[in-house]
Amino acid sequence: MKFRKSSKEEPISAPQDQGSILCEGLIFKDGNLTGDGKITINCHFVGDIKISDTVYIGEAGCILGNIEAKSIIITGEVKGNIEAVNNVVIRTGGILNGNIKCSSLEISSGAAFSGECNMTASKKENSMLYNMSKNEVAKEAPRPENAKEAVKVQNAMQAAQAHVAKK
Repeated sequence: MKFRKSSKEEPISAPQDQGSILCEGLIFKDGNLTGDGKITINCHFVGDIKISDTVYIGEAGCILGNIEAKSIIITGEVKGNIEAVNNVVIRTGGILNGNIKCSSLEISSGAAFSGECNMTASKKENSMLYNMSKNEVAKEAPRPENAKEAVKVQNAMQAAQAHVAKK
């Protein structure tokens, strides 16, 4: 039997939609992970994670640290606070011990969650609320006849903007 080498070898690469993968058996300690794109974590990780897209914690994944991402999907275990711009999903078998800040939360039957959840409006909704409050303050404010009235109107607008930004 004779083997021939192909003249055109294709590089081996993971599909783009999976993102980076940290496989079972790996242990990361005392580190922070930041980056763009998606990541699947199926190992032990001690440290904070900040990713621009989706963080998927696989069944073998065990995270001790805080996570910030666009979306977070948990089927493993997380001990720490998580913050997602969009949604957090804790699937069957997933465990979260920590607080959640997100705009959408889904917890499947058979999942566990211990902590507090703060559901916030999406960035688009926050922007709409901010602009509505700004316009309402401008409509309600008396027309400044002198400099003192102008300062009062400006202060009222800033207070309304700060109030909306806190929400």
